[in-house]
Amino acid sequence: MLVPLERQRWSPPLTEPATAQPPDGFGRLSLKTSMLYGAVYLHFGVFSVFMPVWLKHQGLPASQIGLLASTPLLLRILFVAPVSALADRLRRIREVLFACLVLTAALIGSLTFVHGFVPIAIFFVVLSMAWDPIPILTDSYAVAAVRVRGLDFGRMRVWGSLAHILANLAGAAIIDRAGIGLVPTITAVLLLVPLAVIPFLPRDRNFGDPVPAAKGEWTRLLKDRPLMVVLFATSLILGSQGLFGAFAAIQWTAKGFPNVLIAGLNGVGIAAEIAILWVCQRMLGGRSPLVLILVMGGLTVVRWLLMMLDPGPVLLVPIQMLQGCGMGVVAGLMLFIAQRAPAHLMATAQGLYAVIVGIIAALIVAASGFLWQAFGSRAYLAMALVTLVGLAMVGLQWMRQDRPPGGVQTIAAEAVG
Repeated sequence: MLVPLERQRWSPPLTEPATAQPPDGFGRLSLKTSMLYGAVYLHFGVFSVFMPVWLKHQGLPASQIGLLASTPLLLRILFVAPVSALADRLRRIREVLFACLVLTAALIGSLTFVHGFVPIAIFFVVLSMAWDPIPILTDSYAVAAVRVRGLDFGRMRVWGSLAHILANLAGAAIIDRAGIGLVPTITAVLLLVPLAVIPFLPRDRNFGDPVPAAKGEWTRLLKDRPLMVVLFATSLILGSQGLFGAFAAIQWTAKGFPNVLIAGLNGVGIAAEIAILWVCQRMLGGRSPLVLILVMGGLTVVRWLLMMLDPGPVLLVPIQMLQGCGMGVVAGLMLFIAQRAPAHLMATAQGLYAVIVGIIAALIVAASGFLWQAFGSRAYLAMALVTLVGLAMVGLQWMRQDRPPGGVQTIAAEAVG
């Protein structure tokens, strides 16, 4: 029977009946997936924080930095969806992720030889082909594991945030001594770490039905109205972080903050993400994941309104604690996807989300350079308004709980058969 999604008590159910003996390689699946997150997210601790500063060191103005930062986000439209669909058709998420990591490490390692806006822009286009799918494929593997073994997504994803902090603090110390020019080299080295972890992961084709997705089957996801609404709405909420991601480090550098303080503030934000990830799924209980998105999105609005004040270090510490709310929105979305998308379309669903959030985030980041030049910290008001639009959409979907969903069947329906 078809169980209306929002009327059932939510828990991460199994797509397939549990077996007495799990397939080879499934032992300690939660630990192995946690290690994957930790290894993959090491490089983000350097690249996402210090790449804008490296670009400024190359002599690029804020408007060009904003455009470059938006390039990988915008190109998700072209690259992520085909790569994730390929992974589903092959049922080889693990192997496709490995290939993307190898290519990205090789490309970023050569960035030190690229100079000038046009060459760097061309470089970022090529880089996006391999780099954009990495976090999407990692999430796809983890969400598939949640479905097949009922694992706690947040407590696996949290190790990515811990690795982010470690790499951020260590990278800041190295950069303070060796110079900002070392950012590409450090990033390339960190990208090699997950290559030692992936071979120990169980094959994702053993997660549920091993039959690969048929050509064109991804269109089933487009017919699931609740899924599409939530994907678009959360993309608005998460895309609002574009201004902060592109210009926070530049803003703080201009105020005279040393790199260690900047790293410390980012560490506070990541620590808040860790706390949210560790407790969110258990605190959610049987409630809809949309509740988690609404609460965390509301606190994100507060964060942007406070950032309008151009605060100093003392006020920035509690403001940075609100960074964890963005990860709460991500966790809510991942649980929602795990609940609705079929196992053999898991990477495709993640790719679809990446396309939507890529378009929205790219537009926001591209505009952020011009907003920042015109309004400075007051540009965060625009981010608060974007977040409110996303919250309104999620809220309306949550209020329609009594209506049975269409499109892709719920997990409960799949499990009952």
